[in-house]
Amino acid sequence: MKWYFVQEGQRIGPVERETLDERIRDGMVQAGTLVWRPGLSDWRRAGDVAELEVPPSLPAMPPPLPAAGETSAANATHAEELRAWAEERAAARERATQAAPRTAHPPFGGFWARFAAKMIDFILLVGIGLLLAEAFSALFYDGAIPVPPDWRGFLRAQGIMSVVNAGIAIWFSVYFIRRFEATPGKRILGLRVVRADGSPVGAGKIILRYFGEQLSWILFLSGYVMAAFDDEKRTLHDYLCDTRVVKGPRPPR
Repeated sequence: MKWYFVQEGQRIGPVERETLDERIRDGMVQAGTLVWRPGLSDWRRAGDVAELEVPPSLPAMPPPLPAAGETSAANATHAEELRAWAEERAAARERATQAAPRTAHPPFGGFWARFAAKMIDFILLVGIGLLLAEAFSALFYDGAIPVPPDWRGFLRAQGIMSVVNAGIAIWFSVYFIRRFEATPGKRILGLRVVRADGSPVGAGKIILRYFGEQLSWILFLSGYVMAAFDDEKRTLHDYLCDTRVVKGPRPPR
């Protein structure tokens, strides 16, 4: 966010917050300096903007010499003013912290943890696929699926099984992620799939994630490898769906 301030009657800015903080530490911006940022309706005294935490201004000229015995009382008064200011700012920060929505993410799932979870899910789906293939073969092909040179029968059987396996894989993802925020492999590894703001993922996004994963396979797994180099450990399908894989138990809703 950009800030502006007034110095010797001239408007200075826009400047970054870090630059303004440096001016405050240098004494260039004091409690009485006018400041403004987007969101403020008008120029404000820096000392009245709580987020800047500008201490009270000290007198520019030395005050009159106190009478004998009054020095300690004057110092105590000034120290009390500074302490009251510091306590007020600390209380304001505490109130802001308690009122602010908690949107921070737990730690993101690492590349190898996600890889291990994917292998567990892959083994489960392969097992389900083999059982379905046996049932399909027994019901429609008398226990023996056609093989070349019966290419027509072979391709028909493989096409049907591919569609069935894709449907099972989509159901697998939608059911477990909607119910538990994680597939079985991710649950074992303590991982969850959430949206960027930490909320649960809808069925449409889950289905889109599935097709994003198929795109990663077409691209020679490069979509998965992206997680090893991304700060938030996102893969291609995470980018497509704006999802994250995080560590930790599911919070109460």
